[in-house]
Amino acid sequence: MYDFTFIKYRQLLETFYAYGWELTSVNHYNKNADKFVILRHDVDRFPNQTLQMAKLEKSINVQSTYYFRITKNVFKESVIKQVINYGHDIGYHYEDLAKHHGNTEVAIKSFEINLNKIRNYYPVNSICMHGSPTSIYDNKKLWEKYNYKSFGIVLDTSIDIDYKSVFYISDNGFGWNRTSTSIRDKIDYGEKIAIKSTDHLINLIKNNELPQKIMLNAHPDTFFNPGFKWVLNYSFINSKNVIKWIVIKTGIIK
Repeated sequence: MYDFTFIKYRQLLETFYAYGWELTSVNHYNKNADKFVILRHDVDRFPNQTLQMAKLEKSINVQSTYYFRITKNVFKESVIKQVINYGHDIGYHYEDLAKHHGNTEVAIKSFEINLNKIRNYYPVNSICMHGSPTSIYDNKKLWEKYNYKSFGIVLDTSIDIDYKSVFYISDNGFGWNRTSTSIRDKIDYGEKIAIKSTDHLINLIKNNELPQKIMLNAHPDTFFNPGFKWVLNYSFINSKNVIKWIVIKTGIIK
């Protein structure tokens, strides 16, 4: 019954490793390597889930990259410091254009301020767009006017990774690559492979039915241990999925 638990996530990583994939962070992946999984985590809601995931990865000697929003409930100093202590990279999960209703001049100032806030703890050199599914503004369009590299950023996950050769897998909407309820967390080109569940994904790995180069975006707030909190989170995400499905079907947000 229970999918998207930390038990399942550990099994997934261990299967990737057992079948020859190198598990690496966004900041340290080698695009010329033959077989890798880039581990990316967008921290959207629950910092405590982030700590649990970061600790799990440390226990199996895996390094990944965590992208933090600068919001009151997410940007917790103690959590960020502990994730860094576990050996992981930190990045900025930016949403400045949506927060400032499309005002690019205010948004770029906000971006710089927020980037410096997180750089107080870690030398951030990669960024990741937050989807902001309730906003009509696509955050990465800020870079149509400005250049993030002028802020010392080397990589934006939406722009600087070649998804024609790197297969993208995301847990958005409590399903792997569930495009029916994903507004912006999806890739419009590259190989299409249906993934029914984490167990199915594990079987695809074992049967050599996945591309050799992968980015796995696992949101820490998707994963709970089996029990009451898992049920609450499952209900919450499914409620969001209904709203996202309506938004997609009506074309309100593109």
